[in-house]
Amino acid sequence: MLRFLLLVVSVMAASTSTAGGVSQCPVDKVPIQITDGANRDLMAGVIRYPIVILSADEILPYPTPHFRTFVMTITEHIAVRLTKNKLCLDSAESKERSLLQFENWPLFTYGDKPHAPGSLLDARPSNGCRIFSPWIDLVIERKPVPWIRGIVRWNQRQLLADQAVLAGVQNVPLGVAMPLTSSEYVRFTYEEYVNSELNLMPAAKPIEERVPPDLLWLFRRSTQSTRGPFGGYVGAAMDNAIEKGVESYTKLVIALIDRCLVFNGTNLNYKSILDAADLIPLEQYKIDTPIH
Repeated sequence: MLRFLLLVVSVMAASTSTAGGVSQCPVDKVPIQITDGANRDLMAGVIRYPIVILSADEILPYPTPHFRTFVMTITEHIAVRLTKNKLCLDSAESKERSLLQFENWPLFTYGDKPHAPGSLLDARPSNGCRIFSPWIDLVIERKPVPWIRGIVRWNQRQLLADQAVLAGVQNVPLGVAMPLTSSEYVRFTYEEYVNSELNLMPAAKPIEERVPPDLLWLFRRSTQSTRGPFGGYVGAAMDNAIEKGVESYTKLVIALIDRCLVFNGTNLNYKSILDAADLIPLEQYKIDTPIH
């Protein structure tokens, strides 16, 4: 079993005052835990999977800058909003119950072992809000003791699923998109797509019935060539999709956090990007330009 270590990122929030001059409690620490299922190591030539960030110093040179920025932006936003809403995590019980788990989910894992997601949140606030969504699961308790628990996913395949839905692709599964295993990725990429679509080998079923719709969306927007490894073209297209989608993906997570902060005694469930149409402009989230 993995041993997860806590990382506490200090986020200084300005102290505010009421009209009567009584100082409100600032939130200056948000406890977070970061795991990287993308199977990249911080030290070249050394393979250790998955990576667990152990200190704030280690996240600054983190090799995946979009994930690093995502973590820092979300953490800072939560700290500011908790302060604004006078939800102070200064008591021992608040600190003990509060945790933000940031998870970096790859398009596919290395090896054939399925991706193991973090534990589902089973906490039920008595005076707060709970959100379940493909991007973040979040519980906020307001009183008598304020605390926050969340699983925040930077999920490459979820970005593809969102884009496929926005492009009008049919039969995209609802809920959280799980990373593929490496053998699944190789089979879908080469045995199914390259063989039938690029090498024009006959197949018993249409490509839409043999490749997941979100992955097919990515394949069709990659360079269509067999002059080099097609997987390299797919990787480049995935990187470009992340580059184009990271800002809106981050805004979506922030909007979900803000929605939970204004609801009380409510369970909010989102299963598709279309359910979030009132949170962010979906046309801005949609990637229309070529990504190869």
